[in-house]
Amino acid sequence: MKNRKVKSNRAQADYFELLVCQYICHLYNVTFSYSKDLAKLSNKILILPDGKARLKLQNNNFIKIQPKIKEILDYEIGQKGKVVRVIWVGRNLLIETTSDVDAEHINKQRTRFSIKSIANTGTGTLKNLGARQIKNFLGVDFSKQYEEMWLKLRNYLNDLGAPQEKLKKKVQRNQKLLKWATENGRKYQIELNELCFNAFNSLSTKKKIDFLNFITDCNDDNLYVIIVNSVDVIIYKPIEKKLKIIKSIEAKKDKLTDVGYAIYIDGKPTYRVQTNNTNGIGISAYCQRIFWI
Repeated sequence: MKNRKVKSNRAQADYFELLVCQYICHLYNVTFSYSKDLAKLSNKILILPDGKARLKLQNNNFIKIQPKIKEILDYEIGQKGKVVRVIWVGRNLLIETTSDVDAEHINKQRTRFSIKSIANTGTGTLKNLGARQIKNFLGVDFSKQYEEMWLKLRNYLNDLGAPQEKLKKKVQRNQKLLKWATENGRKYQIELNELCFNAFNSLSTKKKIDFLNFITDCNDDNLYVIIVNSVDVIIYKPIEKKLKIIKSIEAKKDKLTDVGYAIYIDGKPTYRVQTNNTNGIGISAYCQRIFWI
């Protein structure tokens, strides 16, 4: 059920991103290249028990941000020229950028949008960090532990040869196996969280700043973040939040969880970090998710 929820949430996010793509194309008479993708996602959401309500939420949130998108692009067109192409970046799930939709101008420059549609309140995930980024920025290589986790699961299942994807499906269909895999995976989840926590605090202040500027895309002058939730539309340019001179940056443990921590900037809690899995604890790769506090 959790796996299904994750996939349905991804479908809703993709659907919302494509609504924005389609709107920009309509505004500036540009070819919309993702009609089949949009229809497929719509159908995928509609087959869910509450599919109509989910689509209604996304459509209502989309209406809220339309004037803001037009206002931003009208300004950017004055700087960069007319929009000639719209690219759905989010479909690639690129870790290098938080952009979901890019509007390319005639001078080849882009106006980029990171967009989040949220059912209730909050601001959503800032960045998902996979194993490669955790290793690059924090120096934590968790590959051996990850392999060990899978080996223990294989031994428990008495199956050393089957592909991981096949084992994953087998576990997901059996509550007893899923419980064992989750308990096994959680031990490694806690270990990774501890390693990342200590690694972050061991970084120099400059490297901490570089890391935080990376996760917020503060080096991209062309990026806008648009967050729409049940009560508000939030818009900002990450470059305006770029960290420069900071007295102290420190990670502090969260008393309520052993798989997360907060990052304090000059004594103020600013970011929340969750150590998690991409698609099921104990049966998928580990990651870290970063949020504003």
